[in-house]
Amino acid sequence: MVREGVPSFKLFMAYPGVFMLDDATIFKAMRTASKIGGMICMHAENGGAIDVIVQQALAEGKTAPKYHALTRPTTAEGEATARAIALAEMAGSPVYIVHLSCNDALEKVREARDRGLPVYAETCPQYLYLSLDDMDKPGFEAAKYVFTPPLREKWHQEKLWTGLKQDHLQVVSTDHCPFCFKEQKEMGKDDFTKIPNGGPGIEHRMSLIYSGGVNKGRFSVNRFVELVSTTPAKIFGLYPRKGTVAVGSDADLVIFDPNREHTISAKTHHMRVDYSMFEGIRVKGMPDIVLSRGKVLVEDDKFHGKAGQGGFLKRAVYSGV
Repeated sequence: MVREGVPSFKLFMAYPGVFMLDDATIFKAMRTASKIGGMICMHAENGGAIDVIVQQALAEGKTAPKYHALTRPTTAEGEATARAIALAEMAGSPVYIVHLSCNDALEKVREARDRGLPVYAETCPQYLYLSLDDMDKPGFEAAKYVFTPPLREKWHQEKLWTGLKQDHLQVVSTDHCPFCFKEQKEMGKDDFTKIPNGGPGIEHRMSLIYSGGVNKGRFSVNRFVELVSTTPAKIFGLYPRKGTVAVGSDADLVIFDPNREHTISAKTHHMRVDYSMFEGIRVKGMPDIVLSRGKVLVEDDKFHGKAGQGGFLKRAVYSGV
């Protein structure tokens, strides 16, 4: 797969009996990755401990959506992040922590990077804008915010913004995994463990990060471009085809209006899902035109692309950032 241009692999320390791998298997995968230029992307939560807490909550009749978050403590994410980093250090391999949500995990990444280890991490807009407070919404509304890692207490948000500014976090992704509220999320009405796990976020990533980062004075427009484009292209073997405006690059361009304002809503978004995690949030800064290989794909909020326009991009092996 690495030879064919797929050098990154996602492993899970969560979801026992489904995706979770034991430490020995993770370590073997990391050792192999280090030899062939691969990159392990790690979902870092202590799945075994979480499962015990979940079973206890269910036994106590705690079945509401909020218990999805309350049964996945920040300590479980911090511990798994530290373990993933330790395994990668022993294996001599880089590691990329996906969708980091809390300060406990951020501190482990910061410490490792301060020691010069090839450790990278991303966060997502939901952890920068939403919090455990959103899971107090009436009825079953909180199911809209069931994704993993879960939402955290509000104070973690500013720690993550600072992490983005100071390069303790290198990327903002979305972990986009949409399920409709009607019929799909509702499958877990009487048991939070049966709520399909994921949320829709890909459409508004750039606006949310520009609005909360650049417009709020947290970091520069240059840093914004690094977080949403240049650094992920470098980490995942696509630079300089992607992530830079240069002769010979792919002419994938976003014409971005820093002053355009927009209120996010399921009524106006283009994602095929019946709710928005960010309903009612006002952003300043919106993409106006999107070009792929020099051809206009999006203009005036309309898609102008054609099926079959895309192509597989063979990515290079990891070579440091």
